[in-house]
Amino acid sequence: MASVPSVRELEAICGGEGRGDGEPRDFRFAYAVLVRKISIRITWLLLHTRLSANGVTLLGIGAGIAGALMLAWNDFWPLVAAMVLLQLSFIVDYSDGEVARYRAHERGTVTDAGGAYLDWIGHYYVPAVAIGALAFGAFLESGHDWLMLAALVAILSIVRVAYSARDHVLLGLFRDRPDLRDSPEFMRAVLARQGGDPDALDLEGDYAARRAGAGGSGWLWRRRTNLGQVLVFPGFVNLLCVFVAIDLLASALAGDYPAVTETAGREILIALLGVVHLVHQVRAGAQSFEILRRLR
Repeated sequence: MASVPSVRELEAICGGEGRGDGEPRDFRFAYAVLVRKISIRITWLLLHTRLSANGVTLLGIGAGIAGALMLAWNDFWPLVAAMVLLQLSFIVDYSDGEVARYRAHERGTVTDAGGAYLDWIGHYYVPAVAIGALAFGAFLESGHDWLMLAALVAILSIVRVAYSARDHVLLGLFRDRPDLRDSPEFMRAVLARQGGDPDALDLEGDYAARRAGAGGSGWLWRRRTNLGQVLVFPGFVNLLCVFVAIDLLASALAGDYPAVTETAGREILIALLGVVHLVHQVRAGAQSFEILRRLR
């Protein structure tokens, strides 16, 4: 096995977002700067093993789902373990890409799309399981039925039902309508998957501009990037840990340790997620309908 470069050299070879001077300073890039300082060191350790980048991704997904399932407990240490595993999954979500870029650099090739697919599988399933388990644990303690309904709404949003339906239609149009494949309208509809107003996209722009999408005006097209980064994986993990920690602290102060009898923090989070994701799904459905209606 070839020797692994130093951490500083690795940062230059395979470090990700949060390092460039020209990058947007939104919430994602703000915490990426901090997380990359940890993830690159985990990457350095992983490169001393035979784990592939896809293996690292699966390791992170496994840790995330294990931590997510433990959120159903109402005991102090299982919930602490859940937060630790979810944070590990959060950091490894950065390391897998770093490992992939370094391995590709070694081979003189580029990374493949299969790894990105596995990565997104984790982005959907880990938070979906986490919300379900969190709501179930709070329900067992409080008996509030609405928690399960709010969790269901959030889970349906996280697994991207509206976007999956749109992608299915777009694939069908690509297959059945050769006249549309190279049209600007079809390209705008595809790139609108990034969010924002498809009519505002610059199809001649560089990769970074097309990947970022283009915000528009009004309820339907205005982008809320910072809010989105908090509500989806991996940023969602930090939000969840804050509210779980509130219940841990409140229960300990009430003298209930090791039981976690306080559920206010988790209930507030589930309520917020239910409302926000309900609005998001209505908006995503309306966006998708409007985008596809323009394709004739």
